[in-house]
Amino acid sequence: MHPKAANPKEFLESKWKHAFTTFFDLDQNGLIEWKDFKDLIEVIGEVRGRRSDFFMTARLCLPDIWQKMTEAIGKEEEDIITLSDWIQLCQSSRKSVREPAWQKAYVEYMFKLLDESGDHLVDQAEYVQVLGYFGVNRKDSSHCFDQFAFNHQGQLINSIDKKKFHVLWKQFFHSEDPSSPGNWLLGKV
Repeated sequence: MHPKAANPKEFLESKWKHAFTTFFDLDQNGLIEWKDFKDLIEVIGEVRGRRSDFFMTARLCLPDIWQKMTEAIGKEEEDIITLSDWIQLCQSSRKSVREPAWQKAYVEYMFKLLDESGDHLVDQAEYVQVLGYFGVNRKDSSHCFDQFAFNHQGQLINSIDKKKFHVLWKQFFHSEDPSSPGNWLLGKV
């Protein structure tokens, strides 16, 4: 059970706020701006190399994600996304029958970013390293990985595949159940 699960609606919103502040609002000004995306592209270039596939993927995917996010909430690409906008975006996504384009693009991008070796699996070392780019410390990210990386028998596993990642992603953004393993996917909320 997740420690912050008192009220289901508040718990869900706390996960969304965590994603907003940890993975999008990189300059911590309370807004998501195109600048945050550009800064992330630069960080990836510095860490992984400007000739790396990861940098090229970031350069291609992040503008697309930004465009789809702003479009989904009726904003221009030059606009900003507030926390309130973000929560509205997540609520709409949760109610949608089909996965919204912005979220589909973002989950695909995150899996590619986390799968540093390109073996179509995310292992603990990769997970810990990438969450570190976003300021999540090693101890917390290792703990989080252990909360969701287990097989059907409940045994810890060394890596997760894309299918499991998608299930966990959906749990993170949609589930009010405090025992859902996906609650830990994007770090300690």
